[in-house]
Amino acid sequence: MWTVGLKYGGKKPDDRIRELKRGRKAFMPSPRTVLLSLVCFLTVGCGSSRQISLDIQPDQAEYYARGNHIVGSMKDNSVIAMYSFSERVWINSTARFNILLKNIGEEPTVFSIDNITAEVLNDAGEEPLHVRIYSYDELVKKAERSAAIGAVFAGLEYWGNITQASKAGYSHTEGSFSGPEGYGTYTQTTYDPAAEQAARAVADDELKSDLAEIEHDKQERISSLSSILRKSTVFPGMILSGEIRVAIPEKVGESASLIFLIDAAGDTHMVVFLLDEVAGR
Repeated sequence: MWTVGLKYGGKKPDDRIRELKRGRKAFMPSPRTVLLSLVCFLTVGCGSSRQISLDIQPDQAEYYARGNHIVGSMKDNSVIAMYSFSERVWINSTARFNILLKNIGEEPTVFSIDNITAEVLNDAGEEPLHVRIYSYDELVKKAERSAAIGAVFAGLEYWGNITQASKAGYSHTEGSFSGPEGYGTYTQTTYDPAAEQAARAVADDELKSDLAEIEHDKQERISSLSSILRKSTVFPGMILSGEIRVAIPEKVGESASLIFLIDAAGDTHMVVFLLDEVAGR
């Protein structure tokens, strides 16, 4: 069980966001940065990542558990604890976070991703970017869609193998001859149905193996979603913990804030992560 001790106080989340906007310096990209961005854009497989770290607010506590840097926020009726699963997130990809809610109020409360909103703030003069939080059902559909795409490619590969198998039974021999009537070259084609059947059998086995592996991977991905935060009633004194996965927007600056606003038991908590350019990139 996680225990968080801190004193309630501080400013409202809306005031905090305005302070963050005022505190962000405008970023003017250098020509070298523009050139590198263009190269990355034109180069297949060139990714971009950001170092992620907690921005602890004055009325929040920080602590560590099993190597994770955790923020704790206490309000009148609830305690929230949150951390990132990794120290780096990839742009235009999925990032994973763990969130814990303890109900210290007197009434039960229902909690789910519907109680969480997220946005990325680049510079003070820019509008925040909406950050999508995936539901359990959406993540299951993503796993199923990925498996379906994999099956399509496996089918295409099978079609290619079958095409080659249809040619496997044929063999061609070329040679030359000479005799009293002259000389020349010849081409001889023979067909062995057993060779074609053997090649087709190999293609069939490969397809079955590929489809089985795709199905296994899909089931593993779905099984890994058991820790995803899902709608639950949290009774007084009880704790709910779960994982949330968010889509990091493509247009994230070299220095930005990822802001979570969490409504729990009538309280509003704000958790801020800093997204900074990875050193050496």
